[in-house]
Amino acid sequence: MKARLNITIEDSLLDQVKDYAASKHVSLSQIIEDYFKSIISSTAKKNNILEMVDNLKAPSGLDDDVDLKKSYYEQRSKKYGF
Repeated sequence: MKARLNITIEDSLLDQVKDYAASKHVSLSQIIEDYFKSIISSTAKKNNILEMVDNLKAPSGLDDDVDLKKSYYEQRSKKYGF
């Protein structure tokens, strides 16, 4: 179901948006609806990623005192002979 929305914008901006819509062969309503969808989806994606990171658990058996960066470079130096 669609709902009506009344907005107020500057005349010059409205003219530019109408020209843009005509060049893309879409309606102003579609442009506004797509923009609103992009706002909602980008916000949802950000929240989902942050939630995923917050929910990550450390691998079992991992020592809290281990310097992972140092360990990584030590392993690489052994493998590649640095």
